[in-house]
Amino acid sequence: MRAIFLLAFLLLACGAQAAADAMQETRYCGEPRRDAQGRMLRRADVLAAFRKLYPCPETGKVRGACPGWAIDHVIPLAVGGCDAVRNLQWLPTDLKSCPGKVCKDRWERDVYRRNP
Repeated sequence: MRAIFLLAFLLLACGAQAAADAMQETRYCGEPRRDAQGRMLRRADVLAAFRKLYPCPETGKVRGACPGWAIDHVIPLAVGGCDAVRNLQWLPTDLKSCPGKVCKDRWERDVYRRNP
């Protein structure tokens, strides 16, 4: 209900373009930064900020190991997802990493890949 109210307000106050801009997906940032070997660079400050806002579901701590859980990018870096707190989530490790062909990481690369 609140989202509908906000959208209606934006339409009236700012016009249709402002409403469309407000509804844009903000977790895409483009091609990831890479090191000289081609590996994607991660920002430690982003992970620390995420852990500060969302402590480990298992231990409740903002530092150290989080048994059974991994920090996951909702939209993978490999397909243009941001290395930002808004694009991170806690995910059980058995869902995040698996050896099979339907592993979450492999599946979501196909789902979120932007094809022109």
